[in-house]
Amino acid sequence: MDDYRTLGTDFYQCEITVTKSRFIASVGFADTLTTAQTLLARVRAEHPHATHHCYAYVTADGQKSCDAGEPAGTAGVPILQAIQAQNLFNVAVVVTRYFGGVKLGTGGLSRAYGQAASLALRQAPPAVAKLCERVNLTVPYDQATAVARATIPYGIIEARNFAEQVQLQLAIPVAEYKRWRVALPVIVQAQVPLNTGTNTVTKFFN
Repeated sequence: MDDYRTLGTDFYQCEITVTKSRFIASVGFADTLTTAQTLLARVRAEHPHATHHCYAYVTADGQKSCDAGEPAGTAGVPILQAIQAQNLFNVAVVVTRYFGGVKLGTGGLSRAYGQAASLALRQAPPAVAKLCERVNLTVPYDQATAVARATIPYGIIEARNFAEQVQLQLAIPVAEYKRWRVALPVIVQAQVPLNTGTNTVTKFFN
């Protein structure tokens, strides 16, 4: 899968008030329907007396929006549009409403739900999911620092093991792989495959 923008947290929450109604937006990374449903269940448990729990998600399992009792199209769709407007993927959003006694009308509801969702998505920690090649290297101690310096601008050092030599587990974005390989000490390059695709994994970068 291509790189994509998402959220770097499983749960973030913010709140706005519109004409005495409270709108609490809860957002989080959700790469499956199950994960999205887990977020919804958590919010429902935290706010059992709320008037509505409206939601939308865009995940690898598909996308969905739900008005949860609000007039059709006034809640779920604006939430979904907020996700799409920020070009996010594998994200779920739940907007909880506590009715304040004043009706907002269909236009007011749409704006409020969209505003709450957009605010939470902007404030939540962002992340970029990148397809990476996982590389395992064993290098002499006098080369380990040079390998780390070459890796940090491009990828992630996932693990280090200090034995007779230093064993490194690295994740390098596929798009940066060739530049990273060239940046390595020449003595280390021989251990590194010329091409990617043998051991890929998705990693998240802030």
